[in-house]
Amino acid sequence: MSFETTALRQQDVAPRGKLTLAQTVGFVSVTLFISTEVAAASAASIWGLSGLLHLQAVGEIILSAIIGVPALYAMVRCGQLAFATETDPENN
Repeated sequence: MSFETTALRQQDVAPRGKLTLAQTVGFVSVTLFISTEVAAASAASIWGLSGLLHLQAVGEIILSAIIGVPALYAMVRCGQLAFATETDPENN
């Protein structure tokens, strides 16, 4: 009985393939596209809020840190999700 369960477990696990050029191009292109959009939106919001609130240099730096850190996290997370999606054997 244990032989059957071991054989079933090995069949359920999909083999992880090698990273191909098409997967790499897809991962990089999705990451760059989304990261560019996030960077443009965060830069526009920093510019707009600093102009609206008449912030000086220190205020702009603080606002940049407040908006930039979550934007950077979103870019990194998008890269992680794109890599996981492109290397998933069920998508190929």
